[in-house]
Amino acid sequence: MRILKIIRAALLTLALGLLMYCPDVMGKETGGVAEKNSTHPKLVHVEGGTFLMGDVLADGDRAMLAETPVHEVELGSFLLSPYEVTVAEFRKFVEETGFKTKAETDGQGKATKEMIEKGWTKYPNFKAHWFKQTDRHPAVWIAWEDAIVYCNWLSRQHGLPAAYNESTGQLLDKDGNVTTDVRQVLGFRLPTEAEWEYAARERGKKVRFGNGKNVARPDEINFDARKAEKKYTVKGEYRQATTPVGSFAPNALGLYDMSGNAWEWFSDSGVDYPDKKVTNPYALNKDGHMARGGNWDSGADGCRVTTRINWWLNTMCAATGFRIARTAD
Repeated sequence: MRILKIIRAALLTLALGLLMYCPDVMGKETGGVAEKNSTHPKLVHVEGGTFLMGDVLADGDRAMLAETPVHEVELGSFLLSPYEVTVAEFRKFVEETGFKTKAETDGQGKATKEMIEKGWTKYPNFKAHWFKQTDRHPAVWIAWEDAIVYCNWLSRQHGLPAAYNESTGQLLDKDGNVTTDVRQVLGFRLPTEAEWEYAARERGKKVRFGNGKNVARPDEINFDARKAEKKYTVKGEYRQATTPVGSFAPNALGLYDMSGNAWEWFSDSGVDYPDKKVTNPYALNKDGHMARGGNWDSGADGCRVTTRINWWLNTMCAATGFRIARTAD
């Protein structure tokens, strides 16, 4: 038991070290309009296409996984929430189901020595953080395993089949059969890594950040701007907390906070990029799950839309959140 506690504390420390009801949105260009007939009116329709995925600007930076080789990816159309799931939205799910997040069950409500020294007496979770959160802030301290249960609950709310086997994390088709083809999944789900990058880059444009810009400015992205170590960083404010969703301008598709604010979970696990064209890529293994987008505590390099984070199973931190997606015909 002592060894397990030491390992858990070490993982929490490493995770923290890596941290370096919303209005409808209408996109500003073709492929970025809110789908009028969607069962979830807040989702934005992202028209599919082909793009070059990876470090297209040749920054040469990397986090946990390589961003090369740059390779061609073809995607079908999909729907994506313009915002990260908020505290209010996640609380509704918890209140209706009695669900307990990994932060609540694994943390067992007990603060670590380091937390107590900072004035905390209880392990934080989406309901109580080190900083103040309102209903409109993104829900954080969310594990991947929490996010897929939320997605299945949301699917049931709208009469859709579940997208995940909650025990294995595998995707399910409309008949409840395991599938590796994301196009066969009808329920609400997390976006794939490729879908997210494609949308963050405004349908595959060569841009560095999820707001369509190539320079990170603290008045446009919520990140740690205390240092301007990169050529693409403007020095400035470090808020030390999340900001309400929609606090900054969206990208051309009407998607907010695709860079900064909170890490976002994906359906897939991280794998090395292939050196060939792929179509609707998706991979799931036992090594962990992908998160991207950077967060309030990341430097600008972590907020680049090509930065790849592959976190362990049952892991969460002070900035892990998510946004929902659906396959579109």
